[in-house]
Amino acid sequence: MLKSGKVFMKIFNIKVFPFLLLFTSHISFAQVENINTDRPDQSDGVYTVPKNKFQIENGVTISKNTFLNNFMLRYGLFHSTEIRLLSDAGKEDEAKGLKPFSISLKQRIIRQHNLLPAITFVGYMTFEQLAGKAFRSNRIPFRMELAFENELTDKFVLDYNVGTSEQFKALNLTMNLGFAPSDKISTFIEYFSTIKRSAPEHNMDAGIVFTLKPQLEFDIACGGSLSGPGVDFFTTFGVSWFFK
Repeated sequence: MLKSGKVFMKIFNIKVFPFLLLFTSHISFAQVENINTDRPDQSDGVYTVPKNKFQIENGVTISKNTFLNNFMLRYGLFHSTEIRLLSDAGKEDEAKGLKPFSISLKQRIIRQHNLLPAITFVGYMTFEQLAGKAFRSNRIPFRMELAFENELTDKFVLDYNVGTSEQFKALNLTMNLGFAPSDKISTFIEYFSTIKRSAPEHNMDAGIVFTLKPQLEFDIACGGSLSGPGVDFFTTFGVSWFFK
């Protein structure tokens, strides 16, 4: 399965994605200018920040051996294209300091049409030279994924990601069921995993998001590993602001 996934992602990266990027960069997706975040869950959503707008998402993740501040700055480059800067800092096991910077691209491909889900491409590149001494190396790892979303009803939404990392050696999967009982509160339960030949990881989390204003959200979530060497239990909480 990993070998076929590697071949698929290489073909997608070389043949398909450049065409999609060229094609969708000219499409204007109608977007409501209210906040829509990629935290506190592990799934990337299909939403992109509107053109020339900024969004900041910041949180803290705590587990037995981890205390990290998670920061992400999002900017709408075009109507369907977003670039992002990610930076974490804190303590992870015995290492302390600034973790490597990452840049990310989100490119919307299609909107949902009946049973056909909305689809967005998401790519990450991490520069491990740009980090504190404890986390620094010469590698530049990358991750690519497709984010999907199906609005099931006006209250339920299903998000799921399929991607690869570790030089195509790992398959990354998420599935997230969200429920919004009101305009001010939404909840989710999520499965996420990293599948590879050695030590596959399977995890679950759940959380709640409070929308105090159209441009302001607070969130809290917790989760842990079902199997594998991952974190046994973690909690995260944060705040996000959309600059209209």
